[in-house]
Amino acid sequence: MLTKTVTKSKKILAMIMILMLSMTVLAVLPIIDDGKVYGVGETAQVTASTLNVRSGAGTNYSRIGTLKKGKTFTVTGTAKDRSGVTWYKLKYNSRNGYVSSKYVNIKFVTVTEVSGTTGTVNDGPLNVRSGPGTGYGKIGSMAKGKTFTITGKAQAASGVWWYRLTYNGKTGYVSSQYVTAKSTAAAVTTVTNTTGTISNGPLNVRSGPGTSYSKLGTMAKGKTFAVTGKAQSSSGVWWYTLSFNGKTGYVCSTYVTTKTTSTTTGTTTGTGSTVTELGTVSATVTDGPLNVRSGPGTNNGKIGSLAEKSSITVTGKVQDAAGTWWYRITYNGTTGYVCSTYVALAEEGTTGGTTTTVVTFQVGTVNTGNSTLNVRSGAGTSYSRLGSLPGGSVVTITGSAKASNGKVWYTYQFSSSKVGYICSDYVSVQTVTSDNEFESYMTSQGFPESYKAGLRALHAAHPQWVFKAVNLGYDWSEALSAESKVGINLISSSSPVSYRSTASGSYNSNTKTWTTFDGGWYAANSTVIAYYMDPRNFLTDSGIYQFMTHNYDGSSQNVETVGAVVKGTFMETRNPGGGYSNFKTLINDAGKAAGVNPNVLAAMIVQEQGTNGTSGLISGTYSGYSGYYNFFNIGAYAADGKNAVQRGLWYAKGEDEGKTSYGRPWNSVYASIVGGAEFYSKGYVSKSQNTYYTKKFNVKNGLNNVASHQYMTNVAAAASEGSIVRKAYTGNSNYPVVFEIPVYNNMPAAACPLP
Repeated sequence: MLTKTVTKSKKILAMIMILMLSMTVLAVLPIIDDGKVYGVGETAQVTASTLNVRSGAGTNYSRIGTLKKGKTFTVTGTAKDRSGVTWYKLKYNSRNGYVSSKYVNIKFVTVTEVSGTTGTVNDGPLNVRSGPGTGYGKIGSMAKGKTFTITGKAQAASGVWWYRLTYNGKTGYVSSQYVTAKSTAAAVTTVTNTTGTISNGPLNVRSGPGTSYSKLGTMAKGKTFAVTGKAQSSSGVWWYTLSFNGKTGYVCSTYVTTKTTSTTTGTTTGTGSTVTELGTVSATVTDGPLNVRSGPGTNNGKIGSLAEKSSITVTGKVQDAAGTWWYRITYNGTTGYVCSTYVALAEEGTTGGTTTTVVTFQVGTVNTGNSTLNVRSGAGTSYSRLGSLPGGSVVTITGSAKASNGKVWYTYQFSSSKVGYICSDYVSVQTVTSDNEFESYMTSQGFPESYKAGLRALHAAHPQWVFKAVNLGYDWSEALSAESKVGINLISSSSPVSYRSTASGSYNSNTKTWTTFDGGWYAANSTVIAYYMDPRNFLTDSGIYQFMTHNYDGSSQNVETVGAVVKGTFMETRNPGGGYSNFKTLINDAGKAAGVNPNVLAAMIVQEQGTNGTSGLISGTYSGYSGYYNFFNIGAYAADGKNAVQRGLWYAKGEDEGKTSYGRPWNSVYASIVGGAEFYSKGYVSKSQNTYYTKKFNVKNGLNNVASHQYMTNVAAAASEGSIVRKAYTGNSNYPVVFEIPVYNNMPAAACPLP
């Protein structure tokens, strides 16, 4: 894939690198602290029985007095002796004295407990220290924009307040001067006569409603407790309160089954299984005749049947031994159960006069791998082809029909006016039930109804993920028109011919030939562009990653996650040099220094250079540009009489107007990756292009900027790179990652299909 930077920066700052004495350490950007010299202004306490005070920093200086154990003093300066030991400067009998830091502890005032408050780093990377002051050792750092839970605060001798937090399992402190604090106290609704049972454990018990709060302990699966209240987290998830070891604790409702003695809510026990009460919910049989059974499961006796499109009232639901949900109904005056697979619940139900939202539906996932699945106009291969679905696509199943050979075909809304049919042999189906809290959250975010089916399935599988709607404020058709200009979006020569544009400038109808761009790419037609621009097509486990934010977050990004991305590529086995023995460490350090997710940087290189890494842009031996590298293909597009490789290396050499910006010339692998990371940070992440989607389609900076300043021309690049970076999270895909999903005005009723 070749890249194209459409606009040039008017002013490019030179990259500031801090060269370390050891070449095995990556140069990093300055760390923000409280601006003072280490330890200056802090209160120190002597730990030795008797400590010599000397006239200078070192034992070779004369002794001017002593300090007893427990004596405190204010540090006025620091210096190091020839062996590298730090000495603290102090006032001693009106003279300047020095004492060895080996026998001194920095002392601080009492920590005040804080609850219900989060902090956001507003300038970074910000040092995290082991105590409240610069005299304490550094235990890590946090990037600008990182949010954390404040558990306490302490004032240093200098008067600066420091916030306490939990950092990688340790207690840490950060200067309040670079943190914006915000109260997150959630209103707790009192709950009575209700017990909860842990359905999946061990389950963490936290000090507040959310995973950002400290852990108080755990509760085993099957443990029963009294629910005293509930509160909603910032992501829209409900948390139950309980009394835990004398403290108020919170557990995520996703992993708790509740039971109440109330007649209007909770659960009751029947037929040997736990039934979740739904009140009274209208429903329709979607496929019939449907058997009504005496209990939840096909092993229970049949007591009757319901015709297709029959209207019923559902009062509860229960899972059978296989995990399938069954709905409880009243049938001819007796209690019966019907399989949820063949029933569609209405949006609204009422219980005791209180409205609740219960949404149950079926989603189908195309399981064709890298192949596409044909969508037909009817149930069978003899029907006309409407389009196709790539492997991994998720659709909402609306019904089913049988072909003449008895094969089952599922139906879904292919477009605003057409129903599509897909063969059940290539579709995995699951039933998803959404809770009313998440329904309210999606509505408050501004997600249209057409987005909600995909989000419901993702939320059910990953309750900790956070989905944010980016409401753009302009029409879908306007953005699509801008992106459909010839040359803005390209497809590879291996793509189906039906994906190519036949517009003027891209196709010659007389010669029946297509124009090539960037060394063998073709202009994509507007239907293909619409498919890749439509966020609804990618609300899946793999597609969602193109909406993941690209800011650095050390809690979920490290050498191991980068290693998962580069595994199986040329970067797994090659030595990058520059003091590094492997690419994963170099890329991780480059991302940390630039404030960019290193997993994203690794995926970008894989996308640009392929798994084999044979491009002349990174060989270092390209004729005329020997010794230069461009790992991110920055500026690598055909122009000014140069092919894409030549122009990319021309940029790496520093022959454009910027010349030395971003550490150019890039005359080593190290320089190219570090400089490219800074280029991406300053040129895209900090300019509202902080996801794969927005660096491909520049939609967050107003309609006038759409189709400009786009990092790549490959129309499928955002989806492709998103699937690559997903590898970094295969070990843990449930941490609270944030996804920013664009929403346009006046979008089509259904997701835009491929031709």
